Formats: sequence, structure tokens, C-alpha cells
Amino acid sequence: MENWTDIRSMTLEELTEAVINLDEKAFRAKQIYGFLHQKLVRSMDEMKNVPLSCRNKLMEAYPLYGVTEVERYVSKIDGTTKFLFSLHDGNLIESVLMRYRHGNSVCISSQAGCRMGCRFCASTLMG
Repeated sequence: MENWTDIRSMTLEELTEAVINLDEKAFRAKQIYGFLHQKLVRSMDEMKNVPLSCRNKLMEAYPLYGVTEVERYVSKIDGTTKFLFSLHDGNLIESVLMRYRHGNSVCISSQAGCRMGCRFCASTLMG
């Protein structure tokens, strides 16, 4: 069964425990945490100063899931930008960036299908 634990959501303490459970040295957790939250890597391969054997164990135990931009629409009226993203499992989610004089607002569909009912968003159609 596939592991759905998101390594990016782990605290440093949780990541340290996970690294130790993979039979790696505890200090690796701080390196990995820095890559994930400061350097914002998208793949374990970008963690060049972490040994390949450690990266391979991490990839097997905690795959990094990202999103892929599928489409982007920009309103000619007000610059509102609507994004369609594909998840690793093939589901689609949307995000909308709305620009106002007082600041910006972002709506992020955090699940495939949303019940908020925003008229501009197709994710709400799936309920």
C-alpha cells in the first residue's frame, strides 16, 4: 500500500524520528528539513549533500507529491487568474488569485471536489 504521509508536513522532531527509523543518522533530518522548507526542493534528487542511499530510502518511504499546472486563465477585466492543477493521482484542483486595491486573495481548492459553491470555480461542480 502506498504511503500517504506528507514528509513536508512533518515537524523537525517527527522527521528526525522518521530518519532514525530508516537507519540514518539523526543529523540528516535537519539537512532534509532545510531542503524541504528553505530551499523548497521539488525532488529528493535536489538534495545533493544527502547520500543517495538515504535519498532512495526517503523516496520509497515518503514520496514527494507535487502539483502540475495544467491550465491558466487570466481575466481581461480585472486580472483575476484561475489555475487548474493536476495531482499525482490524476485528480484536478483549482486555485484562483484575485487582486484587489487593498491586497490579494487566493482560493485554493484543497480537495478534489469542493462544497463552497463559488460560481467561478469548476471544483465546486463535483460537490
